[in-house]
Amino acid sequence: MTNLVLRVLLFLALGFALGWAHAKAIAEGERIHHETGERARPTIIFVLRLVLLCVAFGLIGKSGSMPLLASLLGFVVARLVRRRGTKLPHK
Repeated sequence: MTNLVLRVLLFLALGFALGWAHAKAIAEGERIHHETGERARPTIIFVLRLVLLCVAFGLIGKSGSMPLLASLLGFVVARLVRRRGTKLPHK
């Protein structure tokens, strides 16, 4: 039982880290685009972000459905926490 709880917490933390990095990459791409008007670097960041997420969740999915669900939950929570901490621009 303890082993199961530790595995869930481990994959929850891993998903949280992935979600935090994902949200940071989104913010960085938006910052680059707004400051410089450049489109190439934000596009490259976008593609790398998606590829890394697919690889990461693919590898986690090979561990089973419980690790995948725990990491997805951590991912969503991190995105919500990170988004809640940013200020939205006023139009």
